[in-house]
Amino acid sequence: MFAGNDTEQHDQDADGTQAPRVSVVTMTFNRPAALRRCLVSLAAQTLSTNAFEVVVVDVSTPPVTDVLAEFAAQLQIVHVVVPNGGVAANRNAGAARARGTVLAFLDDDCRADHEWLAALTDVVEQRPDALVAARVVHEAPDTVVATAGQVITEAVDAFFNAPHSTPRFLPGLNFALNRQAYLALGGCDARYGRLAAEDRDFVDRWQVAGGTLVYVARTYVHHDHRSSLRGFVRQYVNYGRGAWRYHRLRRARGSGRMADDLRLHTGLPRYVRAPLARVPFTEWVPVVALLGVWQLANAVGFAWQAVVETLSSSNTSER
Repeated sequence: MFAGNDTEQHDQDADGTQAPRVSVVTMTFNRPAALRRCLVSLAAQTLSTNAFEVVVVDVSTPPVTDVLAEFAAQLQIVHVVVPNGGVAANRNAGAARARGTVLAFLDDDCRADHEWLAALTDVVEQRPDALVAARVVHEAPDTVVATAGQVITEAVDAFFNAPHSTPRFLPGLNFALNRQAYLALGGCDARYGRLAAEDRDFVDRWQVAGGTLVYVARTYVHHDHRSSLRGFVRQYVNYGRGAWRYHRLRRARGSGRMADDLRLHTGLPRYVRAPLARVPFTEWVPVVALLGVWQLANAVGFAWQAVVETLSSSNTSER
């Protein structure tokens, strides 16, 4: 799967036209303003716009045709309108239409540093076995909910990617890899449907197949936080549901134990200490309360999915 660099054999499409060096896959769902900001950042990349295309996987209602028309003169855009099959299926739909040797993913609520695409592409072209991601930077939170989201993000990153150590996880909102290697691995697992954790699953399978993870600290993407309590709770319930499926599938392939990840939760004070120290003292009480909501929402989602899948398995076996 990682036999070598296939840049040359993808220099041209089947019709003889020049293929782009990179395909950026961006999924969008009813967030036209966020998508517009994302595309502005892609149009400002140091990598020539002739060298990459942007595959917009659109599950919006109505489709974001008007937004894309604003960038027709600046970017090579491929508009893919599909039903919303969940993040995994949507990623795969974009990868299936991509033509570049390098495949990069960027969520529509992210804005890329102007060197982001060139930096990640250089690494992937030199190392076809590498799954590459940049730093994720968040704007200064403008609500207590967003502040709690920032603390959680930093705590999770500290757990999985400790300084001066080999990274153990790279988030799917911003990563790049060899397109043929992505396809050879079967892409993201569409069985996740609309559940979260499809990126954790892909990273795990990538490593099982012999791939490596590379963290490029010199560039970054900006990512927007959830700012409403309802969105916050819904997000972490869904993360909990996805975590159940992830651990079930991971156990089936023998690539890890649930106990490994439980250390994040059992050792939570250690991982939240540094980000909490940067929170204004007046916000400590609501932020700590929201950390409790995070843990509860995760647990509820995890238990919910366990019941759903156990009942589904029982019904299937009785037929």
